[in-house]
Amino acid sequence: MITLATKSQKHKRITKCFVKHGAFVPSWQKFLILLILFCSFSLTPEFSLEGEIKGQFKFFTTDKLGNVFVLTQKNDIQKFDKKGKKLTEANFKVMGDATMIDAGNPLEIYVFYKDQNKLVYFDNMLNYRGETDLYKTLGVNNIQAVCRSYDNGFWFFDPDNFKLKKADKLGSLQSESINLANIADTILTPQMLLDDGKFVYLKTNNDRLLVFDILGNYIKTIPLEKFTSFQVREEKIVYSTSKDLFVYNPSTFEKDSYKLSLSQNFSTSNFLSIRLENDRLYLQDSVKIGIYSF
Repeated sequence: MITLATKSQKHKRITKCFVKHGAFVPSWQKFLILLILFCSFSLTPEFSLEGEIKGQFKFFTTDKLGNVFVLTQKNDIQKFDKKGKKLTEANFKVMGDATMIDAGNPLEIYVFYKDQNKLVYFDNMLNYRGETDLYKTLGVNNIQAVCRSYDNGFWFFDPDNFKLKKADKLGSLQSESINLANIADTILTPQMLLDDGKFVYLKTNNDRLLVFDILGNYIKTIPLEKFTSFQVREEKIVYSTSKDLFVYNPSTFEKDSYKLSLSQNFSTSNFLSIRLENDRLYLQDSVKIGIYSF
């Protein structure tokens, strides 16, 4: 993000950057640049509602292509395109409670079934491809957080010894962190894991991110506002509260915030989760997911 000492200088730099390079930067960066301009000048950005996905979903995420994946209250896994059209659906009721979807690889979807302690793999049309029983292969139970690793294995937090661990799909342990109980400087209540190919991020409570390298070595803890969800884009952390969107640069410690709750574009001022993919903004409230283009 571009930040300067004075507002006038900041406006000039951002405007010049957007005009000169707008056609060459990713859509999500255009979105953030536009929001800086709109917020700075008290204008209203142009959002267009592309579609709505009705439902009270316990979890949703998106892939890099803009597709939406949701978990219903009945543990249905549903996939929608970037306009909200349903593409496919699956349900494995024998697995019990599904709690997480990782669509970091659009061609292979990970779904975690907490009741059975299983990580199940699907193709992009939600056809079953296999599974890993984390208790049988790794002897670990009561896992709260798990995600896909950059090399198509998976990371998980082991609550028995307070370690972040990585394994392959056969359940072979590949790397692990040291015991984090004392060095993490926060109560270890893992909620979400994310591997962006460079770092691994562990959301441990409402306002902390633990950062690791791809070998599982602990680097630092980042304190943030009480946030509900997060993404990583070019090493910038994009995260959201129930009302606002934030972008934080861990290298420069710069932070920008955007009051989405004040925009007249949206039908509610409270969001359960917010995601950003390419030219789409996804806002989940208690009864639907709104899909907006910009």
